[in-house]
Formats: sequence, structure tokens, C-alpha cells
Amino acid sequence: MSDDAPSYFHDAEVEHEGRTVRLPADEARREQSRGNYWHGPGDPSTWLAAALFCAVRARLDLPVPVALTLAARSLGVTQEALRGKLEWHENYMRWHDGDQDYSVLS
Repeated sequence: MSDDAPSYFHDAEVEHEGRTVRLPADEARREQSRGNYWHGPGDPSTWLAAALFCAVRARLDLPVPVALTLAARSLGVTQEALRGKLEWHENYMRWHDGDQDYSVLS
């Protein structure tokens, strides 16, 4: 991905188990690529939304609700909007790959 590709990440943080967990915009941007892109401010592709959510869970070892909050704040969307993008992505991948057990949210 070129450095001049539009990026709309925000510095984000959540409180979890008595600690502040931070996700700087620069770190979130690592998930952005040619396939994981922005449509515009507050409108990440479902691929970007899924990539960031999965990265947050893996790197920061957070439960789903906390990871959802942190990723949503980083993307500049509501938790409900992010959940909708992730559910759409799951359904698309189940259809595309024929894997009915595919899940990002579990």
C-alpha cells in the first residue's frame, strides 16, 4: 500500500480490567492494504474492519466486546456499525467459501 492512500484511523483506547488499552492510529494503519481499504471517513471496507478486529483480538488478547469497542473507536464507527460489517463479512465468506462455521465474532 502506498503511504499516500487515504487513512481515517483514530487513536483509540478502552478501559479493561483496571487498565487502559490503547491502539494508536499508526498501529491500526498496519492493517490497511490494497484489499483492506477505506471507502471514506467512517466507512472502512468489510475486509479492513475484519482485519483490524482480528488483529486487535490477537495482539491485545481482548474479549470480543472489548475488542469490538476498541476497533470501532479506531475506525471512527459505532459498535453497532462495526458489528454489522463483521456479520456481513462472515455471511459473505460462508457463502463464498462454503464454510458454514466461518466466524470472526466468536
